[in-house]
Amino acid sequence: MMGRHLITYLLPNLAQALASFGTVALLTRLLSEAEYGRYALVFTAMSLAHYLMLTWIEAAAARFYSEARARGEKPDHFATLLRLYLVCVCAFGAVSVAVVMLVPYDETVKLALAAAFAGVAVRSFLKIALETRRMALEATRFALVDSFHTVAGFGFMAVCIGFLGMAEDGAFVGLLIASLLVLLIEGPALWLSKKGGTFQPERARTYLAFGAPAAFSLIMTLAMTSADRFVIGIVLGDAAVGAYSAGYQVGARVIDLVSVWVASAVFPLIAAAYDSHGPEAAKAQARSAFALRLGVGAPAALGIALVAEPLCEILIGPALREEAAAIARWIALAALLGCMTEYFAEAFILAKKALQRALLMIPPVLVNIGLNFLLLPVMGLNGAVVATVVAYAVGMVLLAVVGRRYVALPVHLGDLSRIALACACMAAVVSLLPAWGGLPELMLKAIIGAVTYGAVALLLDIADAKTRLHEIAGRLNRKAEAT
Repeated sequence: MMGRHLITYLLPNLAQALASFGTVALLTRLLSEAEYGRYALVFTAMSLAHYLMLTWIEAAAARFYSEARARGEKPDHFATLLRLYLVCVCAFGAVSVAVVMLVPYDETVKLALAAAFAGVAVRSFLKIALETRRMALEATRFALVDSFHTVAGFGFMAVCIGFLGMAEDGAFVGLLIASLLVLLIEGPALWLSKKGGTFQPERARTYLAFGAPAAFSLIMTLAMTSADRFVIGIVLGDAAVGAYSAGYQVGARVIDLVSVWVASAVFPLIAAAYDSHGPEAAKAQARSAFALRLGVGAPAALGIALVAEPLCEILIGPALREEAAAIARWIALAALLGCMTEYFAEAFILAKKALQRALLMIPPVLVNIGLNFLLLPVMGLNGAVVATVVAYAVGMVLLAVVGRRYVALPVHLGDLSRIALACACMAAVVSLLPAWGGLPELMLKAIIGAVTYGAVALLLDIADAKTRLHEIAGRLNRKAEAT
C-alpha cells in the first residue's frame, strides 16, 4: 500500500517541482528585483490570510473524515464543514476588500492582492475536496486533479506575465484562473456530499477546537519560513527581498516537495493505524516514514548544496543569480531540518494536540526574527540564512522532545547512519567532477550523484529499498505473464 501511494503521489510533486522552479525562472527574468520582491511579499500575505481564516476548516476536513466515514456520518460531516466554510469566506471577503482599499501601494499591487485573496477562497474549497480524496485513499484522483491544478496555474501565470505584459499581479491572476477552472471539476461532487446531512453545532465546535490550533501551527510555520522577508524589506529593501526569496525557493523547494510527497503517501496510513490500533501500530508505520523522509530529503539537500551555482545559473535571472546561489546552499540545510520537524510534528496531529505544537513553534520564530534584526545590518543576507538554520534546529529539537509524550515517533540510528554514509559517498564522488557550468555541469553532477547515492542506498537497504525493488519487479513480472 505504501509503495503504491509513493508512486502515485510522485506525480503531483513532480508537477509542483516543475511549477515552482518554472515560476522562479520566469519571474526572476521578466520582473525587476523590486517587483519580484513585492511578489514574494504578496505571496506571503496571501498565505497568512489563508491560514488565519480558512485553513482550520481544511485541517478538520482531513483529520475527521475517516472517523465520520467509520460512523456513517459523512453527510453531517460535509454539511457542517461547508456551512463553516461559507461563513468564513463571507468574513474573509469583507476583510479582503478593506485591505485592498487601504493598502498604501499602487494599482498593480492592489490587483495582485485582490486576485491573491480571491484565489484563497477558491483554493480553500478545492483543498477540502482534495484532502477528502486523499484521506479516502483515492490517491489516483487526488494526484491527477492536484497535478492539473498546479500545471494550469503556472501556465496561466506565464500567459499573464509573458504575453499580456502584466507584472507581479499577473502571477496571482493566473493562479486564480486555474483555481476557478479546477473548481468546475471538484466543486459539484463536494457540494453534493452534504446531501441529507445537517449542520451540527457540537461537531462544528469539535472541528474548531482541532482546526484552529492546527491553523495557528501553520501560521507559526509560515512565520518561520517567511517572516524574515518582511524584516529584510525593512532593513535592506524590496530588491534584497527578491534576491533572498529566489535563493530560498531554489534551496528549499525540492526538500519541501519531498516532505509533502512522503507525508501525503504515508500519513494517511499512520493515521489509520493510530485510529484503529493505537500508538504502537502508528509507530510501526512511522519507522518507514522516518527512513523515507531522511533517506530522500538528506541527499536532496546535499545535492542542492553541491549544484547550487549551475542550478541558479539556469533558474535565476542574472541580476539575482550570484546572491541566490550563496543563499540556496544553506537554505537547503534549513529545509531538511524543517522536513524532519514536520515528521516529529505528526505526533501532535495524531494525538490532536495541535495547540501544543503551535505554541512550541513560538520560540524558534522569535529566534528567527530576533537574529534577523541583529545579523542583517552586520552580515547582510547571510544573516538571514544563519537565523533560519538556527531557528529550524531549535524547532526540530523542541518538537522531537515534547512530541514523545504523545506518540514516540521512532528515530532509528541504524537508518540515520546508513543514510549519512550514502550521502558521504555521494559528496565524495560529485566533488571530483568538473565544474563546466550551466546545464552540462548540473546534469552530470545530478545524474552521477543520484546514481551513487541510489547504489549505496540499495546496497545498505535504506528505507527497505531492496524489498521495494523486489516488489516492483514481481509486479512487473506478473503483469508480463498475464499478457
